Formats: sequence, structure tokens, C-alpha cells
Amino acid sequence: MIEIEFKRMTGFHKIENLWKIEYELKTLQPFITQSAYREASEEIEVMLRKEIPKDLDFVPLVVDDRAIITGNSIKGLFRHIISAQLTQAGQEVCVQEVKLEGTQPEERKEQCKPDNPCFVCTWFGTASRQGALHFSFLKSVEKIENILLASPIPMIAMRDDYKALKAKRGKGAFALIAPVKEGVVFKGWIKGENLSDEIIGAIKEIQEWSKRGFLQLGGLKTRGFGAVEMKINRIERYKASPLELEKAYEGNELESFLRECHNAYKKLLKK
Repeated sequence: MIEIEFKRMTGFHKIENLWKIEYELKTLQPFITQSAYREASEEIEVMLRKEIPKDLDFVPLVVDDRAIITGNSIKGLFRHIISAQLTQAGQEVCVQEVKLEGTQPEERKEQCKPDNPCFVCTWFGTASRQGALHFSFLKSVEKIENILLASPIPMIAMRDDYKALKAKRGKGAFALIAPVKEGVVFKGWIKGENLSDEIIGAIKEIQEWSKRGFLQLGGLKTRGFGAVEMKINRIERYKASPLELEKAYEGNELESFLRECHNAYKKLLKK
């Protein structure tokens, strides 16, 4: 059993400080988040100014002329990475009941009780308890018509019951994807209550993953889509009562603070 214990947060009954982490994601590969409505395909086709012989199957999620990455997708990926790292390090991490597929992984404990959360549940919450982190939508800096890849990408999904030949004849899993291109910047924020150095360091760790191409979001990740690079631009810490900005971290001071927090998180990862 690991002796290193993470710093427990102040309970939700008492807010000592509030945090805002402003960050951006830049696409390193074509990127796609599936739109929820069919009309989006027609709108994207008009923007591409081309007659496309087949309906577009995957187009970006768009809100107010900006491509969108949902906060839910960010939260889920961050939780997965941090949970997997801490599990590998031998730290106690639970598995939520909704994630179980009939068996309990032996490296994970049963779902946390609300009054005794593990590190991950402390910050991300459980099914019955809100977490201390809140993730915004990320919006593209530029309008959607300026960031679409010039031409749709055709793809054929190989399956046992669909051969490639059939797919080419329109009888199989043939799809047209209209992603945003490489180099597109999305901006958003993460807000938190009573954050510890360790959870800020965990977010910094994810930034390090992204610099090496290991952070992927959106659809079709195993087919050449979705790699992004993360950059933390600014962190603000507020006194909660009364609300007052205590500290803003930018530039070299931000880098120094993130290093300290990262070191605190890495202690949890040492066996």
C-alpha cells in the first residue's frame, strides 16, 4: 500500500478559495465532434461550396458560428487519464458502478461513498455527489467557415459482415467526414473550489501528455483524428468570502507555479 496520502479538500460546506484555469487546445490532426442534428450537414456542405454526392456523416458540433468541444468530453478524458495513472501507481481509486461491465477490476476499489471519496472522486464527483471541478465548453477562436478542412474525407469501416468491395458500392459502412483542420485553436476554462496543488498538477500532467501527442478527443480517434495540444494560459485564485482576486498566475510565474503543483502530483505517482 502506498504511504503517500493526497491532501483532502475542505468540504463543500466551506469554500476557502475559488480557482479559474484558462486554457486552450490546438488541433494537431483533423478534428471531429459529431453534431446532434441532421441540418448541420447541409450547412457545412454550403460552407465547403461543393456539390457532395453523398450526405456528410460526421460534421463538427457548431454553436453561434463556432466549433465546440463539450465540457463533458474534457471532464471524461481527464478523469480517465488521472484514474489510470493513479491506479498504475498503486493508489486507491474507485470504479463507478455505471462503468462496470459485470466484473470489478481487482486494481480498483468499489464506488466511493459520498463521505469518503478517493482522489478522483474528490475532484470529479460521483453519481450522487458533485465534484469540485467545473468544465466549460471550448469554442474555436475562428468562425466555422474558416476552419473546415477544404474537402471531406472518405472512410470505409472494415467489418466481418461488410467487405470493402461492398462498402465501395454503397452497401457497406462508407462515410464522409467534414472535420476542422489542423492548427485550429479552441479556448475555455476549468473552475474549481478549494483546489489542492495535486489536482492542478494533475491537469499540468495532462498538458505534458498533449505535448507528446497522447491527448485525443472527439470521434474516430483510432483513425487519424482528434490529437490536440493543450496550453494553460492563466490561473486565477480568488478569496471566496467576500469574493476577491488574490493571485493571478501568468508568464514565468505561471510556469513556476505549475512546476510546483506538478511535483506534488508526481509524488502520488511514485511507488
